[in-house]
Amino acid sequence: MSADPIRAAAEQALGATSPLPRGPHKIPREVVVDHQRQRLLRGAAQAMAEHGLAKMTVAHVIAAAGVSRSTFYENFDNKRGCVLAAHEQAFDRFAGDLARACAGASQWSAKVAVAVATTTVFAVRSPEQARLLIPDALAPDPVLIERALASNDYFIGLLRNGREECPGAASLPELTERALIGATVAVIGRRILHDQTDQLPELAPRLTHLILLPYVGGKEAARAAKAMLPPPGLTL
Repeated sequence: MSADPIRAAAEQALGATSPLPRGPHKIPREVVVDHQRQRLLRGAAQAMAEHGLAKMTVAHVIAAAGVSRSTFYENFDNKRGCVLAAHEQAFDRFAGDLARACAGASQWSAKVAVAVATTTVFAVRSPEQARLLIPDALAPDPVLIERALASNDYFIGLLRNGREECPGAASLPELTERALIGATVAVIGRRILHDQTDQLPELAPRLTHLILLPYVGGKEAARAAKAMLPPPGLTL
């Protein structure tokens, strides 16, 4: 049997959170290393949600991950490095969700509505990972806050595409997108940090209206917000 089928079978058997088998096994070393790293990233997200970044310790992370302290330091130099990697993983997953969801929308206003709905789904279904993307949750670490703000710049750039799609939007103030993304992150982030994600589906149409208003005007913004379809399993 080749190494690839062994690796595929091992990864499928282990899953994302299953503990490694005790004693001798035939699981490839690289699969074991990746499995332990993924457990640490999930452990960091869980520990941060339970304790907050400032009070969270490496001990909290390894307890949540179910791995040894030596395994932690084989993967990361310190708590910041682990949280930073968890943030990057959460960002990649969220950005991928947005790209796939928006690909099916033809009009720019519809893309915005889909993006808001997708953000709601991510926050409701994965609040621990969503917390990793909120600048306020990463205080007081300046490096982590800076990375979160840099991630927001990606979404600011996407929203700025509306200036090309919407007549008259080119004359909007330079800070328009930064203000809209900042306000959206603040509204959603507050619900996540206070364990109130159940309120987000109800807020989604209002957030869509707020974001679209400067670009398409009140009538079209209201139409797009009203036409939002509820994400699977959620009610808007």
